[in-house]
Formats: sequence, structure tokens, C-alpha cells
Amino acid sequence: MRRYRLRIPGPIDLEPEVLAYMSAPLIAHYGQEWVELYTETITLLKRVWQTHEADVFLMPGPGSVGMEAAIASISGDTHKLLVLTNGFFGDRWVTVARIYSSRVIVLESTWGRACDADAVEQTLKRDRDIKAVIMVHGETSTGVLNPLKEIGEVCDRYGAVLVVDMVATLGGTEIAFDAWHIGIGVSATQKCLECPPGLAPIAVSPRAWELIERSKGPGWYINLRTWQHFAREWGDWHPHPVTMPTGLTQALRFSLRNILDEGLPQRWARHTTIALLLRNALKNLGFELFVPDDREAMNTVTAAKGHARLPAAALIRALKEKYHILIGGGLEKLSGQIFRIGHMGPTATRDAIVPTLLAIEDVLRSVGVAVEPGQSLRALAPVMGPE
Repeated sequence: MRRYRLRIPGPIDLEPEVLAYMSAPLIAHYGQEWVELYTETITLLKRVWQTHEADVFLMPGPGSVGMEAAIASISGDTHKLLVLTNGFFGDRWVTVARIYSSRVIVLESTWGRACDADAVEQTLKRDRDIKAVIMVHGETSTGVLNPLKEIGEVCDRYGAVLVVDMVATLGGTEIAFDAWHIGIGVSATQKCLECPPGLAPIAVSPRAWELIERSKGPGWYINLRTWQHFAREWGDWHPHPVTMPTGLTQALRFSLRNILDEGLPQRWARHTTIALLLRNALKNLGFELFVPDDREAMNTVTAAKGHARLPAAALIRALKEKYHILIGGGLEKLSGQIFRIGHMGPTATRDAIVPTLLAIEDVLRSVGVAVEPGQSLRALAPVMGPE
């Protein structure tokens, strides 16, 4: 199979030291040594999430299993749910919420624009039966970053538990779990946490536990009460209900140490710098960004519309065939209209982004667009400085 450079919105290219754990000898997923490894990994995740109050678990599976677990655990028709959507993954959580509850309200926003915290407040003010708000922090289908802090403040004022998809933001974008009044946060290992796919970290606040206990949601594996039971009753030797991917957990511990060694503020700043540079560079090449406002743009995924002379699908195909670079396309109603570039962890660097931009320049020239060599990099030089 051909080796491609991954500039998609996840999974990402990984450091060799992380991948080495995937071929390490298997270890037991129980016992004292394992509990020490698992507990340290959980502690490191709490630091990345910036929480002292939440319980954190590692669920084997993609981020979607964590989000379904969160939704299932707070539903069961006991409480009314408000789901915010402004993209493909917001729509997914609408679908999942409706599977578990008949009491779902949907607040839609335009794809390419952030959700409105004021609209959330007006909805909660009108309907005091809403006990949980479900949202996506970084909507990777469009490149929009939703105002998590502001929505968290609104939910806190009205006593609603905030459930957040942080799959593409945890580890790359500022998140303050406790201070921002987050109830349940879900992520995944294959993006900013710099690991292969396969684990869904989930954090649960004390307020969320109160709602979960009143909900009596269905299921066993995806019921957070099951995870809480094993952590409490089996915590000294088997603090989870299922067999864990031990190599992946070791890789996650290694990557979390690296993330914290870099420093969270420095890491957030690095991702933001690369995102701004990429946005400026694409505009310099004549592309129209799908998210027009820098304040609403993710710092881990950038989306742009196809060029007048180069449709998005043609650019994606040319980068893959000629340069062995993979970027993402549009999902659902944006299929064929936009392309998406991921810049997370090791790919949120100049070494990763500059070759991608130079390749895009070459593809543009191949279809007759007048692009000078290095034209896109003019946006980088004032910020990055000389090599």
C-alpha cells in the first residue's frame, strides 16, 4: 500500500516513538502494573482537559462511541435535550439523540458560521425543561470553532448540562473543563492527542453525574454508570468493564507527556499560528475560505472552496496522485464544493504545511493559473521569519 502524507482532518501522521508502542509486546489489561499505567494516563488527560472535578475514562472505540455513551446516559425520555448543529457532526448528534429520546429540540445554524450563544440562552429561557445541551466544539466538516466558553456560561446560568464533542480540539485548542462549566467532554486519540485511532477519552463532571443518575439511560457498554461502577469497585486491579488496547494506552501516555512538556498555552498558540498562516496562504492563492471570520475558524482544520479554475475534487485528486498528499473533501451537501486541510499535532508545523502549499501552487499552475513559485509563502514570512 502506498504511503501518503496525511493532511486530512484526522487521523494524522504520527511520530515513530508513538507508533512503536503499537508493535510492543502485549501486556495484561489488569493488575497492579496496568493500573499504575492506566491511572497515570487518566491523570495526564485531566491535566490536558484542565479538570480537577471530572471523572475521566478511556472507552475503546472511536469518538462516536463516547458521544453516543454520553447521549444515551442522559436520555431515556426523562429529560428534554437541546442539540446545536451547524455541520455534519452536529447533524449526527441530532440523529443519535432522537434514537434515545423523543424529547429533542434542535437549534440549527448556518454551515460555515459559529453557533450563537445568545440563541442558546433564548432557547433555554423559553423552555426550562431542557436539562442538557449537546454541541460540537470544532466542527471538522466546515472548519468552524463554536464558542464553547460562552455556551458553557449560558448552560451554567440555566442549570443545563453541556455535552461536548471535542474530538478535533482536545490537545490543540484551549479548553478549560471546570472553568467553562462543561458537563461531559468526549475526544478521540487520532487527532490532536497524536495517537492512532481506537480510544475515546470521556470526562464527566459531578453535575453530569447527577443528571445521569436521574436519567437511567439504557445500555451497558455505552452506559457511563457501568464505567463508574468498575472504576469504583474494581479500581485496584481492573478499573474498566472491558479489555483495553494496552499498546494504544501506552502510546497515549507517551503522547500526553509530550503534549504537557510542550506546554498547553504554547501548544494552543502553535496551532493557532499555523492555522492563520494557512488561511492567509490560501487567500493569497485566490481561494475563498469557507469560514470567513478568523474568530470562528478552527485552529486544527481549515476549509476552503474550490478555485474558479480548479474544483475542490480535482485539487484533492492531483495532490494524492502527484504528491502523495491526502487532504479531505466536503461532506454531505458540501461534497465537491470544499476541501479541508488538517493541521494537528506534528502536522501543525511549517515542515508539514509548507510542502502542502507548494504542491497546491504547482497544481494551480498545471491548470493555467498564474502563480509565482513561493507565492503562498509570502503570507508566512512576516510571521514565521527566516529559516
